[in-house]
Amino acid sequence: MMAISRVFASNFFRAALAASLALALGSCGALGSKTDKDGPEVLRYEYRPSPGFVRIERIESGAPDNAHPFGISIDAMRQKLAGVKLRGDPIFTSEELDELVPYLATALKSVGSNEDVTFALTGSHGLLGKFSPKTVTTGRVFVHDRRLNIIFGVVHDPFAILEMQTPSVSPQFIPGTRAKRIDTKLAITPGMGRLAGDDRPDWVTFETAQTQ
Repeated sequence: MMAISRVFASNFFRAALAASLALALGSCGALGSKTDKDGPEVLRYEYRPSPGFVRIERIESGAPDNAHPFGISIDAMRQKLAGVKLRGDPIFTSEELDELVPYLATALKSVGSNEDVTFALTGSHGLLGKFSPKTVTTGRVFVHDRRLNIIFGVVHDPFAILEMQTPSVSPQFIPGTRAKRIDTKLAITPGMGRLAGDDRPDWVTFETAQTQ
C-alpha cells in the first residue's frame, strides 16, 4: 500500500510539473505573438501590459538598415531617457523608467537590422501627480550610425477621455515615424542627446557605445 502511494505521489508530481511547464511556455508564446488586430508591420511583442506595449516592428519602408542587434546597459539607457524633457518637465517618471527601460534594452539586443523597437507607455502626468488623468507616450527606438534614436509619436497624450467615450475599442497607439511628425506641436528638449534636425523636435539621438 505504501509503495502504491509513493508511485501515485510521484506520478502526480510529474504530471503537475509538466502542466506547470506547459502553462509557462504557453504564456511566453502568447506574450511574443502578434494579434489579429495588429498590422503587418508588427512582428512580435517583448512586453504587453494592458494597455501599452514594447514590440518589434518591421523597419519603415525606405529606411537604411539599423545597427542591430545592439547591446546597451539598462543604466546607460535609463540615464539618457531621464534627461529628455517636454516643456521643462521629464517625459518619464522614475517609475516609468523602471517599467520601460529593461524591455527596450532587451529588445535592442534581439532585433535584426531590418527591425525597429516601438513602445506605448501609460502613466499619469499633471498637477495631481499619480492622481492626474491617464496619459500615453509612444515612440520608435533604433540604433543607426553609432547613435541611439528615439522618435516620439505622442507625449503625455490624454487618451483616457477617448477610452471613456469608446470603451469597447482598444486605443491605437501610434509610435513615431522617420517620415513625419505625428504630433506637429511636439517640441522635445533632448537632454544628453541632440535633435535629429531643426525640423524634427520629436526625434532625439544619443551617442552610444555598444556593451556586451
